[in-house]
Amino acid sequence: MASKKELRQHYMALRNGAPETDRQRASQAICEAIGHFCQSRRITHLGVFWPYGSEIDLRPLIAGHPDWLFFFPRVASTKPPRLVWGPEPLEPGMWGLMEPALAQHFDPPVQLLLVPGLAFDAKGFRLGYGGGFYDVTLAHLNEGITTLAVGFDFQRCEALPSEPQDLPVQALMTEAGLTWF
Repeated sequence: MASKKELRQHYMALRNGAPETDRQRASQAICEAIGHFCQSRRITHLGVFWPYGSEIDLRPLIAGHPDWLFFFPRVASTKPPRLVWGPEPLEPGMWGLMEPALAQHFDPPVQLLLVPGLAFDAKGFRLGYGGGFYDVTLAHLNEGITTLAVGFDFQRCEALPSEPQDLPVQALMTEAGLTWF
């Protein structure tokens, strides 16, 4: 099996190489599916993220549901990795990511947490950028919060290397649909 570093490079190149129009179309489909998922479960408080580079773009979901509450991560610390959560307005933060100007929640006050990644495997493990921010968040998350990785279908793989600190999500949403683990 390839190393995490090699897999990150591979999946980043794959995602960056996908045509922007295809990524936009898939992002729109994923946002619509998440919207239906949330409506069917009466979910109105979501943990989301602003797109970084070629990541899935959740802005159509946010714009389409102005009556819902969306909480975004802000990097509070890199060592140890720690996110804090807050609503809009957003401002440029660490690494150029758009982050909430005011983030006061150590645990996201949400019903559903949408989790980004570079690759996702058949057991619910994800490969992120390597900072460990979402693994720490998942480790401390309230049990009642649903964790849903979001990404493009071409980011799926059979298996990823995992370490004890790597935690799986409960499900994955791509433009091809929802997969529960």
